[in-house]
Amino acid sequence: MRIRYWTGLGTLMLSLGMAACSDGIADEAFPPIDYSYLPQIHLNVASINVQDEAPAAPDSLSAKAPIAPDQALKNMAAQRLIASGTSGKADFIIKQAYLNRAGDNALTGAMDVQLNVADAGNQHTGFVHARITRKLDAGDRDPTSRRELYTFTNQMMQDMNVELEFQIRKKLLSWMTDAAGTPIVNGGVQQQTLGVPGAQPPVAATTTRTLSTPDTTAPAPEKTAAPVAAPSAPDAIFPTGAETDTTPATVQRSPQPGTLQLPSTGSSGIH
Repeated sequence: MRIRYWTGLGTLMLSLGMAACSDGIADEAFPPIDYSYLPQIHLNVASINVQDEAPAAPDSLSAKAPIAPDQALKNMAAQRLIASGTSGKADFIIKQAYLNRAGDNALTGAMDVQLNVADAGNQHTGFVHARITRKLDAGDRDPTSRRELYTFTNQMMQDMNVELEFQIRKKLLSWMTDAAGTPIVNGGVQQQTLGVPGAQPPVAATTTRTLSTPDTTAPAPEKTAAPVAAPSAPDAIFPTGAETDTTPATVQRSPQPGTLQLPSTGSSGIH
């Protein structure tokens, strides 16, 4: 009897301990998913409506997650999409948002949204479509735990934030405004490349064009050899001017003594 009593008491205590641990995991608090730190996307419409058209999936793990995927998408739309116009409307439609188990230790998930915009008269309209999918391999962890589902939802939302903003800037840039409602396109607001936080902003390169002034100074005349002036008085050595013949002059000399003879006057000669 005593043995049965202690056995039953031990089983009861073990069950209570396991229940307490299970309740502790189930009651674990998770911070809300917040996107206020991301830049807001201002649209030239007067209102933005959020519509959840995602079909319910009986075997989905979305209901077990601390923050359901469709609720995370609603939070993103409320914090990032801002109506900055005076007329027109936008509809943010959630078409798909789920978390499913894939095998023993893996998760798969998908998010699909569409953003429609239209002016007051419904004359000018536009839309974008953004879809992301992701898979998680939990390894030796329980993929269906609330912590894993919370982490997986956060990862999917990071992908969706990037994809949705990319599609809006690519296809609905003409509907975007700044915080004051001034259109970004044809409204004086130009795109600017953002640098690394804390770095100096890039300085726009300026091109200085130098205008050449025509040279009005007359060109200097070429130097020529000055002609040699002719002498105004006869030269003492060359009265008639310098000789141009380059042949050396023949020097005449007197004959040797005793070689001179007088001319003959008759038949006899002087000896």
